[in-house]
Amino acid sequence: MQKEWGRLAQALRAAFLIAGLFCATAQAVDSRQATATEDELWRRSISLVGKGDFTEATQAIQRVKLGAPFTDRVRAWLEEYEGKQRARKELDRIDYEKYLGYAHQRIERKELRHALRWVLSAADVADDRETLLASDWVQDLVNNALVKAEQNRREDKWRDAWRLYSQLAALFEREPRYEKLEREAATHVRLEGIFSKDSHWDERIQRVQWKDAKKALEYIGMYYVEPPDFKRTAESGLEQLLLLADSKAAQERFEGLGNDVDREDFKTRLRARLERIRSAPSLDRRATVGHFRRVVKDINEQTVRLPTEVIVSELMRGALEPLDDFTTVIWPKETEEFEKHTRGNFIGVGISIISRLGEIEVVTPLEDTPAFRAGIQAGDVITHVDGTSLKGYSLGKVVETITGPQDTRVTLTIRRNDEMLEFPLVRTRVKIQSVKGWSRNPDESWNHWLDKEDGIGYVRITNFQRNTAEDLVNAMSRLQGGGLKGLILDLRWNPGGLLDSAFQVSSLFLNDGDTVVSTKGRRSEEDQILTAPGNGPYASIPLVVLVDSSSASASEIVSGAVRDNHRGAVIGERTFGKFSVQNLIPLGPSRAKLKITTARYYLPSGVSLHREPGSDTWGVEPDIAVRLVRKERIKAFQARREADLLGPPAPKKKSEKDDKDEEGDKDAQEKTSDEPADEVAGNTEKTGEDAVADESKDKEDELPPLEQPDENDRPTADPQVDTALLVLRIQSLAEQHPTLAVAERRTEGESASP
Repeated sequence: MQKEWGRLAQALRAAFLIAGLFCATAQAVDSRQATATEDELWRRSISLVGKGDFTEATQAIQRVKLGAPFTDRVRAWLEEYEGKQRARKELDRIDYEKYLGYAHQRIERKELRHALRWVLSAADVADDRETLLASDWVQDLVNNALVKAEQNRREDKWRDAWRLYSQLAALFEREPRYEKLEREAATHVRLEGIFSKDSHWDERIQRVQWKDAKKALEYIGMYYVEPPDFKRTAESGLEQLLLLADSKAAQERFEGLGNDVDREDFKTRLRARLERIRSAPSLDRRATVGHFRRVVKDINEQTVRLPTEVIVSELMRGALEPLDDFTTVIWPKETEEFEKHTRGNFIGVGISIISRLGEIEVVTPLEDTPAFRAGIQAGDVITHVDGTSLKGYSLGKVVETITGPQDTRVTLTIRRNDEMLEFPLVRTRVKIQSVKGWSRNPDESWNHWLDKEDGIGYVRITNFQRNTAEDLVNAMSRLQGGGLKGLILDLRWNPGGLLDSAFQVSSLFLNDGDTVVSTKGRRSEEDQILTAPGNGPYASIPLVVLVDSSSASASEIVSGAVRDNHRGAVIGERTFGKFSVQNLIPLGPSRAKLKITTARYYLPSGVSLHREPGSDTWGVEPDIAVRLVRKERIKAFQARREADLLGPPAPKKKSEKDDKDEEGDKDAQEKTSDEPADEVAGNTEKTGEDAVADESKDKEDELPPLEQPDENDRPTADPQVDTALLVLRIQSLAEQHPTLAVAERRTEGESASP
C-alpha cells in the first residue's frame, strides 16, 4: 500500500511538472506574441511617420508598452508636433475670420484693390479656397475690379490697373485671361520705368544690333524644343511695338513718338503690316525676318526714328513671348551678369547690395572677401565710388562701377548711421557660395547641424552653379566627421541653375545605375538619359529634401530623382514646374547670346511636369505635403536672410518694416522666387515684369487707418523644417532599434553604464 502511494505521489509530481512546463511554455508563447504585437505597432508607427500620417502614428505609438523610455521619447516628439499643428490651425482660423471682416469693410468703402488683398490673405489660410473664391460676394468683387481696371486702362493709369490684375491673377492662378491682362499692364509700367525722366534707359540696351536679333530667330527655327509658330512670333513682336508707341513715358522721352502725326503714321503702318501677317495662313522664319526688317529699316526710319536699339530690343521682347518664359536674348550689357551667376565667381569686392528708397544699401558682405575683411556691414549705405556720387545710378551701373579688373583699387564712401566712412579696397576674385547651413558659427563659418545630439544635419542650396557639388561634398565631410545620422537638404526658394550641377548633386545620394533625369528635344542630339555613375558617397544616409513653389528647374531634378528612386522623403509644397532645358548660344562678336529652350526633361518615373497654361498638373508633388501660409513663409525667409548676414546685424530702421511688407506681398502673389534679387557686388537692374513687383511699394499703397495692423504673430519656427526633423529623428531611431526588444536591451544598457 505504501508503495502504491509512493507511485501515485511520483505520478502526481510528474503531472504537476508537466503542467508547469506547459504553463511556462504558454506564458513564453504569450510573451512572444505580445512582443510581436508590440513590434508590429512599432513598425506601423514608423511607417505612418514616413507617410506623413502623424496623427495616426501618434495613436499607434500610444498603444506600445515596451521600449520605455525609448518609446516615451518618440511619443513626446509626436505629441509636441501634433500640438504645434493644432496651434497653427487655430491661428489660421483666427486670421481667416479677421481677413474676411477686413475685406467686407473695404468693399463697403469701394476700395477694391485693398478688398482683393484681404480676400487673397483669407484664401491663403482658408480650409477650402475654392469655395471662398466661388462665393457670390467674391465674384461680385472680381467683376467690379475688372470694370475698375478697364477704367484705369482708358485713363492711362497702368500701375493701378496692374495692381488689380495682379491680385486677380494671384487669386485665380489657373485663369490665363488674368495673367494676360497682368502682363499687358506690367509692360506699360515697365516702359514707364525704363523711359522715365531720371532713368538711364540706354545702359541696358547698349550694343543691341539687328543682326543679332536676326541670328536669334534663325537659331529659334533650328533648335527650339518644338517647331515655333512664326506667325504668332511676328504678331507678338509688332503688338509689342504698338504698346511702346502708346507709352506716355516713351512719348516724352523720344521726339518722334511725341509728334502726334509721326506716331500715328508709325502705328498705322504697323497695324497694316500686322493685318497682312494675320491674314496669312502661316509664316516661316524667313518671312518673319522680312517683316521685322521692314519695321526696323523702313517703317521706323520713315516715321518716329527711334534708336535702333530700342526698336530691336522691344521687337524681340514681344517676338519671344509666345515661346516660353525662359527663351530670351541676353544682350551684351547683360551677358557679364548672367555669366557671373552660372560660373559662381566674379571679380569684385564681395558685397550684396540692393536699391532701397533711392539709395544703395549693403545687404551683407560675403565671406572671405575684401569688403568683409575691411569691416563693411549690413545696412551700410554706399554714397560714392572713387569720389563719384551714385545718385541717379541704376543698379546695373553701380555693379559696373564697383566691379573691375583683378587687383585694381576702388574706394567706397559709406554712410553708417550719421557717420561717413571711406573703405579703400582691392578687387579680387569673389566666390558666390551656393551651399549654406542652418546658422553661423562664432567664426562666421556655416554651422550645418540642426540637431547635433541626434545627428541631424542641414544643408541649404540656394542655386546650382559650377562649384555647388564641390561645396556640398566639403560640407558633408564635416558632418560625417561629427556623426551624421540623417540629412535635411533644403531646396526651397532655389530657382535652379545648371543641369550638370543638378546631376552631380543628385548622384551623390543615389546608387549605381539609378536614373537621375532624361531629356528629349526636337533634335535627336538633345535626347539623353543620365544615370548615377556609381554608388554615391551618401547613398545610405537617411535623407529629406525640402521644396516649395519657388523650387524650380535644377531643384526639381534633384527632388524628383530622390523621390522617384525612393531614396528619401520630399517634404513641403508642389514645386514650380519648370521642366525645360536651356542652352546658351552666342550670336556674334557683340557678346549677345540666345538663351533658348531646346528640350524638356523627364523624371525617373518618365513624366515631364512642365507647367503649361491651363494645366492642373505640374511640378514635383512632395511625399509629405506641408503648406506654409504667408506669415509662416515670411518668418522662414527672414530667418534665412538673418543667417546669411555676416558681421554685426544691420541697424533697425523704418525700411525694415517696408522689407517685411514687400516680402509678404511677393509671397502672397506667389512669384517665381520670394527671395529679393540681391546681387553680389551690386543688384542688377531688373527688366521686364519682375521690375513691377519692386515698384509696387509706395505711399499710395499704404492702407489708410481702418484695420488693426496685421502683426505676424506666428511662432519663430519653420513647420517644414520641423516636419523634416521629426521624420529623420524617428527614422534614425528605427534603424538603430529595429525591434522593441533590441530597444529595451540597448536602453537598459545605456542606463546601467557609468
